[in-house]
Amino acid sequence: MRILITGATGLLGNNVARIAANRRHEIWTLSRSSGEHPSLHGLNCRQISADLARPGFESALEKLEVDAVIHAAALIHIGWKKLEESLRVNRDGTQAILEWAARKSIRAIYVSTVNVLPVGSPEMPADEDTKGDGQIPCSYVQSKRAAQAVCDRFIRDGADCYAVYPGFMIGPYDWQLSSGRMVQALQRFQPWAPAGGCSVCDPRDVADAILKVAIEGGRHRHYILAGENLSYFDLWTRIAKKLNTRPPVVAMRRPARVIGKWIANVVNCFASDELDFNSAAIAMSQQFHYYRSIRAEKDLGYQTRSAQESLDDSIAWLRQQRLLRS
Repeated sequence: MRILITGATGLLGNNVARIAANRRHEIWTLSRSSGEHPSLHGLNCRQISADLARPGFESALEKLEVDAVIHAAALIHIGWKKLEESLRVNRDGTQAILEWAARKSIRAIYVSTVNVLPVGSPEMPADEDTKGDGQIPCSYVQSKRAAQAVCDRFIRDGADCYAVYPGFMIGPYDWQLSSGRMVQALQRFQPWAPAGGCSVCDPRDVADAILKVAIEGGRHRHYILAGENLSYFDLWTRIAKKLNTRPPVVAMRRPARVIGKWIANVVNCFASDELDFNSAAIAMSQQFHYYRSIRAEKDLGYQTRSAQESLDDSIAWLRQQRLLRS
């Protein structure tokens, strides 16, 4: 099968590309990076350099003939700033690639996020039918919701289009340091862990389900691809023990959260660019982003390995790349 993958330098896109190449599919990758990017070394693929959010990108794909496109490219900034940039990359880029796919009658799989869905809870993890909201309306959430609305319009218009919603991915080939940045931070003692939780999944398992949709389609047009629901306190404790550092002592309670937001706001007032430590990120980390993947398990045979295996492989890869202390 011939597959175009956007965002192949990122955690999920790179795992999709590697698994697809190992299965002898013909792979093209599309990103702003050149073919010399280290994430593409050793991949049997052809790299196309283009910016989806800029007019005229279609010229780079004019003669390309593929059977499916997997759109995993995105700007991830959990904060209040960079909204316009986030919309340009996430919404406008999605609009451009889905228009191109629809025009050429190519199956498209849009990689969304559970952060556009209603927030789950420890008592009741959310699924595709859960009603409500609860998400922190930061730049990432707003821009990905706008992109999801674009995808849903194509689905309603009859395009061969699907949306998948991965949980919090931890695993190897994290070239852009998405969850890897959190692992790096835990090399130092962090006394307080966030009070919320997330659904930990492995990018290799998510990639496998996405490739199945790309090849076979699915009974539904929307699939949550989540994993093991863990509190951040539990997750951070596991990581700290694996790194041989001291684990957190307690989950952040309300007084610490209020003080933390105040400090973050003050610090960011003097920063030239909004830091990862900001009040939006703090607020999001207090929520329980717990989800279920029953639909994907039934329709796609989606299975997830243990969070511990994903952590082990992530840490081993980061150390191999000398991004963590041994």
